[in-house]
Amino acid sequence: MQKKVLLVDDETSLRRSLSLGLSQEGYQIEPCENGISAMKKLDQSKKNNTNFDTIVLDVKLPDIDGIKLGKIFRSRFPDTSIIFITGYSDDINTKELKNISISRLLEKPFTAQELSEQIEDIAKEQKLIKPTSKTPPLVIKEKEEIKTYSAYALLKLDENVNFFEVYRQLYFDNNVLYCDATTGDYDIFLLVQSHSLDGCREVCDNKFKNIKGIKKLDFLEITNPVLDDSLKNILNVFSIDSSDFQMREFSNAVSAYVLIEIEKDKLESIYPTLYFDDNVIHCDYTESRYNLVLLVHGTQFSEIDNLIKNKISTLDGVLKVKKFPIISMYEM
Repeated sequence: MQKKVLLVDDETSLRRSLSLGLSQEGYQIEPCENGISAMKKLDQSKKNNTNFDTIVLDVKLPDIDGIKLGKIFRSRFPDTSIIFITGYSDDINTKELKNISISRLLEKPFTAQELSEQIEDIAKEQKLIKPTSKTPPLVIKEKEEIKTYSAYALLKLDENVNFFEVYRQLYFDNNVLYCDATTGDYDIFLLVQSHSLDGCREVCDNKFKNIKGIKKLDFLEITNPVLDDSLKNILNVFSIDSSDFQMREFSNAVSAYVLIEIEKDKLESIYPTLYFDDNVIHCDYTESRYNLVLLVHGTQFSEIDNLIKNKISTLDGVLKVKKFPIISMYEM
């Protein structure tokens, strides 16, 4: 039986030469140019019960960090060997690679024959190792019915209002999960929670709008983005496995909200790219003018500026980006 190899690299010439060379060696090759397409092919192979024997994964990809992808792939496919390839070995955290339990690390340039030899060596090693127990497959439990809903409320205050008094009222409100003071067109970002989206809207309309000093309130309803089933599965698995993703503390970091207007037909490529970015704490989809609301962090605001300039704004389908740095109340 032909061994299946998933080859993930953004260099067209390298994918072509390795695919041709490995095919001549008797391998069945599935080339991918980025992380998103790789996730889709892996999920489809799992559904068809035709898993890959080896994943050859570039550390530097244009959409999703290869190290992060390696963690996801290792979680979902514990018996599949992973070979990382890179042209930037000096930038790699070897400790992090050990935590993923990769099979090999190959530095570019290398030939298809050299890659084939590595794959065969791994296969021989696996035959010598007698497993003591079989790793149980990852089971994705159906999520319980959501009992709470969330929305953003973006507030602009009157210039002469007592900012701290308004902030204090909002901060301690039972329906407010997060209350952040920001600079820019909005003075405060709220993440509001209730038993329904209508409940979130009622809280904003009947309570917050009546607070003296609030000049403007824009309501952004958070909804689930319409994505390919394969991407949904991967995102679900990632949210289950990556405990460090959702509950991180950034004591030595600065943060900002980023509102992004996109072409909706590009959502399927833009959303996961930002969702998996190391600087992104939360990535929420809304049906408002700004389709994505990001909470991002960095060691300093210049790092966030570089993220916006060099990654977010350059994504195909991004129309407009606005940044709202979060201000520490102790600095005001």
